[in-house]
Amino acid sequence: MMRPRQSRRFAVQLPAVYAVGNDRHGATILNLSAQGCAVTAERLPAAAAYVSLEVVLLNDMPPVAVELAAVRWVADHRCGLEFIRMAPAMSSRLKAFVDLLESTP
Repeated sequence: MMRPRQSRRFAVQLPAVYAVGNDRHGATILNLSAQGCAVTAERLPAAAAYVSLEVVLLNDMPPVAVELAAVRWVADHRCGLEFIRMAPAMSSRLKAFVDLLESTP
């Protein structure tokens, strides 16, 4: 049973890299919230896998690193990730970016 989302997601197209163990794969973030995102990639992780994720929010800033994310679903060349663990500074940067998206008409 899927749980309802706790926060609004915003449509984006952001470059990202996810890793399962030592295997790294390029991806694109399709929607984003402070708690999770949807990703598309040539090679997707398996449902119920755990990954790390780096998201490029702005070209001139270092990526936001999510230390641990759970793959909640996989379908149609996309998957949904729930962010489980990230450093407080990374979480603050991500939240500030999402707040900016929320305030943009």
